[in-house]
Amino acid sequence: MSTPGAVVPSRRRGRRPGPALGRERILEAANVEFGERGFQGATVRSIANAAGVDAKLVHYYFGTKAELFTAAIAETFRSRGFPDLLAEHAGEGGESPGTRYVAGILTALETSSIGPAFIGLLRNLGTHEESRSIFLRFVTTELISGLAPHLAGEHPERRITLAGSQMLGIVLARYVLRIPPLVELSTQEVAELVGPTIDRYILGELRR
Repeated sequence: MSTPGAVVPSRRRGRRPGPALGRERILEAANVEFGERGFQGATVRSIANAAGVDAKLVHYYFGTKAELFTAAIAETFRSRGFPDLLAEHAGEGGESPGTRYVAGILTALETSSIGPAFIGLLRNLGTHEESRSIFLRFVTTELISGLAPHLAGEHPERRITLAGSQMLGIVLARYVLRIPPLVELSTQEVAELVGPTIDRYILGELRR
């Protein structure tokens, strides 16, 4: 029984955040935490705290920290429309799919919160087994399996793998090794130089 004159706290009305909202908040927090701390520095607990949820909920939606990292990269990849860029024909001004794709990837690495964490992952590929496993999972599930259905030509998996190897070399040279001639170019300049090669892999004839 309440004391006369006492103020009774009002209950919050409305529905609690649903699964979709909880998952979205976790991904947003993961992008920030991975971007600021890197894969090895971030923890499931720190991500859960940033998202305002219990750590068990993070495991429920995404499994391990490695799987969450893969999901965060994949979400950035899909949200920027990358799966569709390679399947489109030349856009306004004659810009090719490969040119748009390269520009989009480099811009995402330089401006999105997940970019620094992804580059950090690449730095560890030669020495850190978990980093290699994460990167391989991303390549197979998001790049090869995710992009291949969007291509109309023969051997789509082979085409995606060749294009991806080209992009990996560019990213390593520009952001990890920081080779001066490549670093000095703008993202658009790199895209215009590399894009035609990506076009050949994706749209051209593959000869044995």
